[in-house]
Amino acid sequence: MDTISSFAELTAHLKSINSRKRMAVANAVDSHTLDAVLRAVEMGLIEAFLIGDVASIESPELFEHHLSAHIHIIDIPDVQEATIEAVRMVKSGEADILMKGLVNTDVLLRAILDKEKGILPAGNVLTYNAAMEVPKYHKLIFFSDPVVIPSPNLVQRTAMIKYAIATAYKFGIAKPKVALIHATEVANPKIHYMQDYLDIMQMWRNGEFGDVIMDGPLDIFLALDKERGSIKNVPTPVLGDADILIFPNFECANTFYKGLSLFADAEMGGLLQGTEKPVVLTSRSESIDSKFYSIAMACVLA
Repeated sequence: MDTISSFAELTAHLKSINSRKRMAVANAVDSHTLDAVLRAVEMGLIEAFLIGDVASIESPELFEHHLSAHIHIIDIPDVQEATIEAVRMVKSGEADILMKGLVNTDVLLRAILDKEKGILPAGNVLTYNAAMEVPKYHKLIFFSDPVVIPSPNLVQRTAMIKYAIATAYKFGIAKPKVALIHATEVANPKIHYMQDYLDIMQMWRNGEFGDVIMDGPLDIFLALDKERGSIKNVPTPVLGDADILIFPNFECANTFYKGLSLFADAEMGGLLQGTEKPVVLTSRSESIDSKFYSIAMACVLA
């Protein structure tokens, strides 16, 4: 497949393959979630199972114009029970994707992490991988983790990188470029996560991450801006062309994407990873576009 470099290309690719994924939406009652879901249904990306309190649905248009063979409503008024049912559908294979509707994240995570009925296999790392389209950058940027793991350890960082690489392959990137992000390119041993970076670089040299290019520590200029990075005169095979950014902690990643969203009109899609099937988990404050792109991203990975 051709490399997918933008969300428009992602949507076009999904429409071209003409294969709907089945998505279970936990407590699907809020208008932003429903608008994103309806767009995905209309574009032929998904078949939607809307689970929640029908009386609370904030989209009268759903009943007036959009009900079709590809939208199914399951009336379960209790939020926790609706969430458990959505997870059950994914666990049983009745759905390919799980999506968070108007439900607290802790309620959803409890259902996902349930040892008997949940969808996180034993030993897997639960993390968050996102893709961002920035108007001034020439392709999508994948990055981890802005949401789930506050301060990753080496095992968690390694898993984050492997998930991100697997995602990049699904987007047609034959040899992803991975940047381990720091404030500078200097490996300061006094910084607690720096040994992780050095260990990860050695793992890469030993071939553990497959056919990828990796470097770090690197600052954002070296990773994403060839002109500014060149001024620093630091030799790196990633220079200005990174596909994947791995941040020290979720404060850095979260601030990175929110700043670009607010001031640079960047758009983001993101998923929980490590689960048996993709999980669309977006904040209530995320735009309809962001929720839609997250659904589209899940369709590629499902």
